[in-house]
Amino acid sequence: MSMHTKERPVPNGVILDMAGDLTYANREQFKTAVETIRQKGCRHLILNMAEVRFVDSSGLGLLALVSQNFKLSQGKVSMLKPQSYVREIMSLASIQKLIPIYDNEQDALGGQQRAA
Repeated sequence: MSMHTKERPVPNGVILDMAGDLTYANREQFKTAVETIRQKGCRHLILNMAEVRFVDSSGLGLLALVSQNFKLSQGKVSMLKPQSYVREIMSLASIQKLIPIYDNEQDALGGQQRAA
């Protein structure tokens, strides 16, 4: 299963709609999409995970790395609507300590984090 990504500009940021699996096999595609957005000077990257069915340890590592890269350039990364299975993986890996998880775009844009 490959991964498809689509950029969507929003006020003060970019939503990256992701579909497929965030895995070792697909990491280059994800990295390239994210790096392109970061180099445009995006301050807030919102990863829309609603269509992501699976994340492996490589994908988790990549998310942590992306979060750090954005912090270095004074930006931030948020996550939107991960499916319950993916949310569970994030939770086990404590990813939400690095990347806040939101249930809708308005909350993500406004940065209103609800306790997951």
